[in-house]
Amino acid sequence: MSEATLTIGRLPSDLESAASDAVSRLAIADSGSWRTVEGEPTSIQIFNLASVALFTDHVAKLEGFADSGAALECTKFLHLPWWQTSVWLPVAFDPPKDPVIDLGGWPAFLGSCQGLLADLAEVQKISDMALGTIPDGYDEMRRDLRAWLRSDFELRDERAIIQWVWRGLHEGAEFAIRTGSALTLDMG
Repeated sequence: MSEATLTIGRLPSDLESAASDAVSRLAIADSGSWRTVEGEPTSIQIFNLASVALFTDHVAKLEGFADSGAALECTKFLHLPWWQTSVWLPVAFDPPKDPVIDLGGWPAFLGSCQGLLADLAEVQKISDMALGTIPDGYDEMRRDLRAWLRSDFELRDERAIIQWVWRGLHEGAEFAIRTGSALTLDMG
């Protein structure tokens, strides 16, 4: 199953070029700080495609949809990771309904870290999953990702997985804003 990792830092050159083109096409007011970030990127592990789908299915059900596929066209939470590849910039803007980044014929979503935080806050208010709670193992993953990846840690509880994904997205967006970096989720 595909790994799902949030990356905070400078985008790879092909993704940076595609995101820059989209920012220009959409006339987004942007300082461009995310294009000049230096240093090694930071990673937050959110397990795999199934864990992200579990989270988005939970959100879809909160909105009255059967699953994330049904919610994709009508959700009010436009900044959530509905797409296999998502990029959030540390710039406030409303994303278009459709993904606007073209990666050689493969669509990717472009959103705002500020919008992601607002959507996560709203989901937290309407969810009964105690979102914001730090699930077991999360702090260990943040402290030493390599050691955590070598461990045999596994979450089996759906509630803890949903909490983990929410926490990772929230923490990733906050860190990206604080450092002027892009936040990327690639589940490919």
